[in-house]
Amino acid sequence: MKTLFINPCLRHLCPIKLLPVGIASIMTYVRSRGYEFDFLDIDINDYTDDYVEAFIKNNEYDVILYGTLVTHYKWIKWLTRTIKKYHPKTQIVVGNSVAGSCYEVFLKNTQADVVVIGEGEVTCAAVLDALRENKNLKDIQGIAFRDENGRITRTPKREAADLSDFPMIEWDFFDISKYMEKCDPSLFGQQNNGKSDKPVFSMPVVTARGCAFRCTFCHFVFWDDPYRYRSPDQILIEVKRNMEKYGASGISFWDDLSFASLPQVEKFVDAVLESGLKFQWSAAIRTDLFGHPRNSYKKRLEVAKKMKDSGCICVGYSLESANEKILEMMNKKVTTEYFEEQIKLLDEVGIISFTAVVFGYPLETRETIQETFDMCLKNRVYPSIGFLLPLPYTEMYEYAKEHGFIIDEDAYLEAITERQDICLNMTEMPDKVIMEEIQKGAKKVNALLDIGFDESSFIKTAGKQYRTDRQTQKTSQGLDPDNIKRNESDVSFNYSEAVFNLGSRNSD
Repeated sequence: MKTLFINPCLRHLCPIKLLPVGIASIMTYVRSRGYEFDFLDIDINDYTDDYVEAFIKNNEYDVILYGTLVTHYKWIKWLTRTIKKYHPKTQIVVGNSVAGSCYEVFLKNTQADVVVIGEGEVTCAAVLDALRENKNLKDIQGIAFRDENGRITRTPKREAADLSDFPMIEWDFFDISKYMEKCDPSLFGQQNNGKSDKPVFSMPVVTARGCAFRCTFCHFVFWDDPYRYRSPDQILIEVKRNMEKYGASGISFWDDLSFASLPQVEKFVDAVLESGLKFQWSAAIRTDLFGHPRNSYKKRLEVAKKMKDSGCICVGYSLESANEKILEMMNKKVTTEYFEEQIKLLDEVGIISFTAVVFGYPLETRETIQETFDMCLKNRVYPSIGFLLPLPYTEMYEYAKEHGFIIDEDAYLEAITERQDICLNMTEMPDKVIMEEIQKGAKKVNALLDIGFDESSFIKTAGKQYRTDRQTQKTSQGLDPDNIKRNESDVSFNYSEAVFNLGSRNSD
């Protein structure tokens, strides 16, 4: 059975490229089950749509598998349509949020054959087994497909796997040298500190899956699964392999939430210190991990110091909003008091804080925008700025449908770009007013911290300029399927364009 995996390109011609852990993990697992396949990496090569179409036309496969974020829905529809145009018998399997979070809409509006819902490794292998042996798909858990009568059918959910059952991700599928050239470790706060002429090469390692919390704007593939994390020993075996085999000197723990509790992070950093491994690392943590008084200040400080000693350069966690009512609507379950406490403690030990904010909840006003920027000013942090983007399978998506903001789901999903664009405004303010208030707030923080952004860089937003009137129309007609093009957008952190004095963020 001739099989192809495709890694789509989310951000065409973006100077920074990141190794994709999702498809890499699935390909690794599928290979461990005895399957051989070809791989088309559109992302690192920045292949044009014409190149992709020519490749598809000239190469026929029995099965093609791919997936990406739902913000790339429009292009994935084009890809699916193009494959079926030249090879109507090819079986198409699509995963990740682009299809799994909205399987009914996706299958109604594309010719894809199978949608993988949730965790993909075991399910993709099971689908390949069924297609190879010509078995009925109804017996496979965790998918949606059309039955013999053309009706969309969803099978029962597949139980989450034990992460220790998965093999270590193989990166030999990818052109590591190209990813090394386009790696920007400063995106994760990493630097060589003048210790070597060799550039820092940061590689992703998964420590956990999912999140222990359920914010109303957020979606991740493992939403219906419990939060799970790997043992420190497993993680460090992979870190050591990446350092020795691929030359990684930095590690980005690429998770929705790397560390949810203090005992969890302490157990990990103790293992790093005992191992003797020397590497810089970054991770995603709970917004109040080092700020909540459930643990004494002395204990929190002790663990944070060990994090620093183990190589932690920076951690990311989200403020989202400084307004308590908006935080409540987000189901954020955190207070700004703990956020501030965490920043102070991490500053004390020298770990950089990267934070993000979301503007555009229905309760948002000029005053709440200013409130959030006042919090950033007070704590001397420049946030990654984004707008509420209602995504399928979230409470805010249902809110948008119930209140008439989303009428045609297919048209809406084709029109969205990234969180840096106002794709759907559910506030009582015009887009222009929201942008003006954000520009004012960002300008103040930029000046206070002397970061060096110009006004065009306050919000990373490349998507807007590529959107056409037809893309943003509210219409029940949908878009012209013969005219689907790539949505160009850039979700890079603002930090990638800044030069920080990493040791003096609190200096005047």
